[in-house]
Amino acid sequence: MSGKHGPNSWQDYLEVHRSRLADFADHFIIEDRLTSTRTRSQVVWKGELLCADGIEIHVTKTQEVTYRGGQPWVETVDYSYHVFRRHGQVPTHLVRYDNSTHHRHPDPHHRHRYDANGQEILPPEHVGEAGWPTLGEVIEEAYALWRPGGWRPRQGRVQVGTLGQD
Repeated sequence: MSGKHGPNSWQDYLEVHRSRLADFADHFIIEDRLTSTRTRSQVVWKGELLCADGIEIHVTKTQEVTYRGGQPWVETVDYSYHVFRRHGQVPTHLVRYDNSTHHRHPDPHHRHRYDANGQEILPPEHVGEAGWPTLGEVIEEAYALWRPGGWRPRQGRVQVGTLGQD
């Protein structure tokens, strides 16, 4: 694989990861609860980003570790990015990206879409290798849903899916 999901040095990957989170830290991301556990052969990321107005981004990601010149390089092999908005204890699903192989697509990369009530719109949308987002792009999508124009409260409930409407 090449491009944005190709192998990257572990140090460069961490620098980009921290930079992307910092881009949203002062106005959207409230708490970073992501952890990474690195062994000689893989890195496992788990946890969530708690964002403004109850938005949460849950992350599960596994990266394969290889070595170049004795330095670790990582490449993502499995991932799930699940974005929802929590109303008390009740989550409203917004979007989920993953590469599980349970769908009939040319490759496993797909997006789960949800209606304004958090019910899944079937079938999942195939995004392919070219459309598979980075965590930074998922944060941007969640931010776009949240920022002014993204949410519309009506009769005490928050309505989702009005992005770009005034």
